[in-house]
Amino acid sequence: MRVDNKSVRVVRFDWAIKNILRNKANFDVLEGFLSALLREEVSVINILESESNKEREEYRLNKVDLLVQDSKQRKIIIEIQNASETDFMERLIFGASKAITESIIKGQKYEGIAKVISISIVYFNIMLGKDYIYKAYTTIEPQKYQDFVVREREVVKCFYDKDNKFPEYYILDLTKYKGELESDIDEWIYMLKNSEIKDDFKSKNIDKARMKLNELKMTVEEMQVYEKYMEEQVVLRDNIETARREGKEEGMKDGIEKGKLETAQNMLNQKLDIELISRVTGLTVEEIRNKIKTV
Repeated sequence: MRVDNKSVRVVRFDWAIKNILRNKANFDVLEGFLSALLREEVSVINILESESNKEREEYRLNKVDLLVQDSKQRKIIIEIQNASETDFMERLIFGASKAITESIIKGQKYEGIAKVISISIVYFNIMLGKDYIYKAYTTIEPQKYQDFVVREREVVKCFYDKDNKFPEYYILDLTKYKGELESDIDEWIYMLKNSEIKDDFKSKNIDKARMKLNELKMTVEEMQVYEKYMEEQVVLRDNIETARREGKEEGMKDGIEKGKLETAQNMLNQKLDIELISRVTGLTVEEIRNKIKTV
């Protein structure tokens, strides 16, 4: 067990995904996290269109995600979810399947489909076990003979490769993490749960995260927007919990909408830029102008 040392406060990772990590200059932070989780060197080359942009309105604040393409042409979905939802596992499958189907164009050979890795960072209790990192993947195993061969048209033989195109799913259940620091990924999970990086953390590029996500390096305006975002997450969780107790799906949607409007109103009262308000709340500029009273 490590001795507790000094540490640096950093912004929440969902905020970083929305506002910092999409910049190519900050890909090294993503690379450090992914390399620790996947236990291999990962090089990020591009940020693709996020699939959540097309999802139902009530998910837009509850879930933040990023679609990454790495040097191996894999598509890596990184999502952070603050509160539970119905059909969570089914949506993970749908998201990965959608990324796979969109990785090839009509008429292209199926061999061109992308390997998809789905990573979910959740701040609610989703798994029954005691662990905080879970992996799901597809395996093909021999049922009769030891030698397993896939035959294509009885002519071409290709041995099954365990690192092929089947999707993989990682779920990081932060409610189960108790502060263990036994591996590189533990340092990143510690950061994800506590928004804090200890000075003696040594995993790849976590020093980059310490520098680039440091709260003290934010401008006054950035800090105001960030604090409003954090307040919004509290309102969101309260509204969702209230709706859940009432047992009404419609109530959940209305509660989320109310939380967004309240946050937008508070930010407008502080004379913050309407474009920033739109980015933080998920409301369009037009919705803000039509639904919020100006001061």
